[in-house]
Amino acid sequence: MRQFNNSSVKEVQPELTTNPGPLVIKTLLENSQSDIFEDAKQEWELITHISNESEDFVENCELCNHKNYKENWLIQNKHTLSLMKIGSDCIRRFIQFAGTSSQLDSNTFFDNKQKEMQVELELLVLYKEVIVATLPTARMANRFKKQLLALLEKRGQFHLLERVDGREELLGTIFKISNPSDKEVNNFQSLMKNPSTLPVLRENKKYKQHKYKEGTTLNNKRSKVTNITLANSKSYQDPKKKYD
Repeated sequence: MRQFNNSSVKEVQPELTTNPGPLVIKTLLENSQSDIFEDAKQEWELITHISNESEDFVENCELCNHKNYKENWLIQNKHTLSLMKIGSDCIRRFIQFAGTSSQLDSNTFFDNKQKEMQVELELLVLYKEVIVATLPTARMANRFKKQLLALLEKRGQFHLLERVDGREELLGTIFKISNPSDKEVNNFQSLMKNPSTLPVLRENKKYKQHKYKEGTTLNNKRSKVTNITLANSKSYQDPKKKYD
């Protein structure tokens, strides 16, 4: 009898080739300035990442027309300003980003940008939990600051923290906040420049067990949620535990 659920049998995936098909060549040249494929593939710049949960996500790669499952990468031609949403496989095979010296160099650049964008996505989540929230946990506040400082160091943008307009620029470019509230500006300033002034939540044993949501009450009088500052928290005082 034929077995259909044999886990030992693995489907063999076709090996990807760097040789572009007719559709890839046609589409790239139509959206580029050069009519030579090897030159046209070097006219593109990486704009952003689009997850499959976004309204802007497209199911098929706009370069090769193969189905996308997880994400799009938005690229733009620096001459024609044409935009395309394509998959990471097509980027690695058919796009050499402007300013890179080879396909390998371009792929290394792409890998680094992927990591940066992943940090940005995490920072966007942490921003709501640390800067917007009424009382963030010390652990979240420290993680937010660590991730942001690492990203700024990598981009050579530490100087933006020293300028008032620089801090507004960070809120706009990284966190997409065009009109931050006074509370957001003050919390961001406190955390980055004087963390002892930012009230945070101590994660005691009861808190970790229940993970109380904002607006709930505690019936057990012995269960406490303590309002402290980063400078007084154990995680801030002990460097080994600072970013756990």
